Amino acid sequence: MHEVIIWSLTIPPAITCIMTLGLLIIFLCSRKYVTQHDELPSVSVLIPFYNEDAAILIKVLDHIEQQVYPLQLQVVLIDDGSTNDTPEDLRCWLMDSHIHNYQLLTRERNGGRKGPALDYALATGILRGDIYVVVDSDTFIEPDGISHLASKLWQNPKCAAVCGSLAPVNPRGSLLGDIQFYELIGFHGAIRSAQDRLGRVPILSGAFVAHRASAVKTVGGWGHWLVEDISWCWKALAMNFHTGYAPEALATTQCPQTFAGFSRQRRRWARGRVEAFIAAWCVSVWKGLIFAPWFVLTSIQLLFPPGIIMLPILIYFQLWPPVILSVVTLMLYLINVHLHEITLQ
Repeated sequence: MHEVIIWSLTIPPAITCIMTLGLLIIFLCSRKYVTQHDELPSVSVLIPFYNEDAAILIKVLDHIEQQVYPLQLQVVLIDDGSTNDTPEDLRCWLMDSHIHNYQLLTRERNGGRKGPALDYALATGILRGDIYVVVDSDTFIEPDGISHLASKLWQNPKCAAVCGSLAPVNPRGSLLGDIQFYELIGFHGAIRSAQDRLGRVPILSGAFVAHRASAVKTVGGWGHWLVEDISWCWKALAMNFHTGYAPEALATTQCPQTFAGFSRQRRRWARGRVEAFIAAWCVSVWKGLIFAPWFVLTSIQLLFPPGIIMLPILIYFQLWPPVILSVVTLMLYLINVHLHEITLQ
């Protein structure tokens, strides 16, 4: 019985270790696809919000006002049935003159998910941009963030979407805060840089992501998925589009501040990947089979707590095989991160 437990707990870190090693090899052996474009596309920025704090949302808009971009941005704010005073405060802010063009859309009832709010804006027919940049209502973009994102997306005609690089705005100093900080600026960036070499980034950060407008229409909008950014991405990949990552496109966002919230977030992401697998399978049975290994990993993640919680438990019970694999994976992570930082210098 003891051996069965050890083997069952060894499977998740073993799969993660193999995947990390594979991405490291890809990063080392593949070439980065780069082309130059003299002109950048027109941009529609979509910001869905529901009962967001008015001060935070206006701060988000102030960061958009500071964007360095050769064309005027169309910024569409989507009030997803808010019941607080934020829409009124926002209308007061919109009465002032601004560099970019702002429009406010209002849904009467909250849909509970971001995808339907984005589809609501798409259905109005007011979006004029060649690309749609989706920004969360608590995400603050650096001045050249949209420019880098648009440039990266426009390099490859087959690319459907590109995400930027996120860093947590949470205070540093706590264990959870530091873990998420280094995860976002280090591990996620390194892994996505390797995936970008293949044109296959399977998880795009929905807080700051650019979509090619024509690809959105081909895919069929953003859908009613719980985690629309993952599911949309997998569906687009199943339809033979590419996806990418722009490390120079920087933004900060709010991350969970408690371990309970952290755990809920990771389980939500795991469930989103299951939805993504179903979306890919519906497009093509063959593509669904190709994505099956990732689905198996996701299913395992649904059954086990996050590694940050599991590792101390494994050490306490002296279950050394999964502990050793976790340490090896961590070393591979650090190598990936180091190589990623070198390429950005």
